[in-house]
Amino acid sequence: MGGEIIFIIPAVLGFAVMATLGGTLVIWLVWMLARRWGPLSRRAGTSHFPIGATAAVLLAISLPAGCIRACQPIPQPESLRTVAAFEVPLSSAVDRANFLTILTDEASAEGLNLNVETAKEMERWAEMSPELRRSIHATVYRGGDLRQTAVYVSDRSHLGHAWISFTQGEDPALTRRFRERLMSRIIERWPETLSVPVAATGSLPNREDLVRGDHGYEIDPAKMAGYICGTAPGNAPHSACD
Repeated sequence: MGGEIIFIIPAVLGFAVMATLGGTLVIWLVWMLARRWGPLSRRAGTSHFPIGATAAVLLAISLPAGCIRACQPIPQPESLRTVAAFEVPLSSAVDRANFLTILTDEASAEGLNLNVETAKEMERWAEMSPELRRSIHATVYRGGDLRQTAVYVSDRSHLGHAWISFTQGEDPALTRRFRERLMSRIIERWPETLSVPVAATGSLPNREDLVRGDHGYEIDPAKMAGYICGTAPGNAPHSACD
């Protein structure tokens, strides 16, 4: 949760500031109109608008409202639903470079775009929070739009073991073809690659909640309740449990 807080706090503060400024402006306009055109008894009141008290009250209301708004699950489109994931052992800079070369080749062959974070960018994330440390972070997307993500690669929370996850995509046939070609080359190069289960909630499990099975990872039965719709503690896109 620590990593998510970094993104939630600016959203909450931004909402609170905008709500406070906007609310104060609206109340001031109403106050001015009341003084100008209201009953004489209203006009005889204070000649100074209590801006400080008004802003304080609105801020006190908007902060918890912002927290509720920021923490609500956001429905995800079906195209962004995760359909498959794998863990690839990338323990060295050479491994990561070779992996990115394969990823770049296959993405180019399908006309997809690739965005790879630089070492400096990843270092800045690590400075913000140790939980955000990673040695590889890449996104494959379609049509120049990062919202049309097809593949997400990161070893955040499990350094040296990159997880590559695939979405359904706007064109399922294309993304399936891309996944099959890419994983064929990756498994040939790194035969220790393991499949990672996609939970019923639509989320990927925490690595510590997995155990080795016959064909890859499986969710530990003792942790399964956290990944089933109805019992999951808010760990998944809301649309997956609708």
